[in-house]
Amino acid sequence: MPHKKRENKNHIQVQRILAESELSLLDKKKPKRSFERVPRHDYNPGDRKREQQILNGDSDDDNNSNSKKKQSALKKHINKELQQPKECVIPRKSRKNKYYLLNHPELKDTIQITPKPNKRKHEEVNEQENEPSPKKSAPEAKPSVCDKLVSHMVTSRFRYLNEKLYTTTSKEAQKMFEQDPQSFFAYHQGYATSMSKWPDHPIDEIMGYIRKRSANLVIVDMGCGDARLARTLKSTHPNIHSFDLVALNDHVQVCDIAHTPLNNDSVDIVIFCLSLMGTNLTDFIHEAHRILRLRGTMKIIEIASRFENQPQKFIRKIESMGFQCSKTDSLEEKSKSSSSSQYFYAFDFVKTSTQIKSKSILTLAPCLHKKR
Repeated sequence: MPHKKRENKNHIQVQRILAESELSLLDKKKPKRSFERVPRHDYNPGDRKREQQILNGDSDDDNNSNSKKKQSALKKHINKELQQPKECVIPRKSRKNKYYLLNHPELKDTIQITPKPNKRKHEEVNEQENEPSPKKSAPEAKPSVCDKLVSHMVTSRFRYLNEKLYTTTSKEAQKMFEQDPQSFFAYHQGYATSMSKWPDHPIDEIMGYIRKRSANLVIVDMGCGDARLARTLKSTHPNIHSFDLVALNDHVQVCDIAHTPLNNDSVDIVIFCLSLMGTNLTDFIHEAHRILRLRGTMKIIEIASRFENQPQKFIRKIESMGFQCSKTDSLEEKSKSSSSSQYFYAFDFVKTSTQIKSKSILTLAPCLHKKR
């Protein structure tokens, strides 16, 4: 049995279909909607006037008259602006309004449009201005091919001469420089460029040591080069003798440092600063023993790699010749003291006997450049 409510619903739908089917499709028309006037709640007198104007048909004439008045006012305003000079002040509204210029193209020359600044970009610019501007370094000129070749030739010649000095005796080196004096200048030019790359200069340590000593001391600089020690300390210590194979200036005396023109027991300090070159090192030490006074000091500074991690062996051989080591600066002590450099060894020996006790041969590894 169907439900009672569902029966009633179906009955109502059937009646509606039958009622609509009675009208034919041709006779069927839409019913007209009737509108009733809704009374106004706000009694504004201005609205009343507008309604009356609409009813009377006077609205079109008023609008036309108002538009004509506005057009005439605009023409007068434009004529006044054109009669004034170009530097005249134009209202802000007309300056900012881009459509004003489109309607009045004759005012494009007088009005300067200023674009609105972007706040984010403005803040970024201010931040960049506040930051300190990095100093622009002058562009370094790239060396030409000719300069590179010249520098390569200078370094290669320096290496050749350096190898000769370490593998020959002092007499042979003196003959070589006598035959070609320019080679000595070339050697010292390359030596100066390589020395500029060193972290420390050992001659500075020696100058600090001598400044603390008496001005009456007689000092000998063996293998002095350009005699920097004598040139810098000539005012405080005038008794400095500088010896080398070739004289680069007036302070240098030409001689073989194995045979100096000084008398026996006449010198207080003998200095070998990177000058123990050649295969006859023992002759240099014997000459220093000869000219030194008793209790005189012999200072030696050499490159650390020449000792092959055995500085004590070097010390024992020199002590056997009549010296006593009073101060050393080896690798073990270099790790404790940060003042001394790790590239050099420094030794202080004191003459303790008037005669050479033993004739042991002293050797050091030559300081040669790696072949490329």
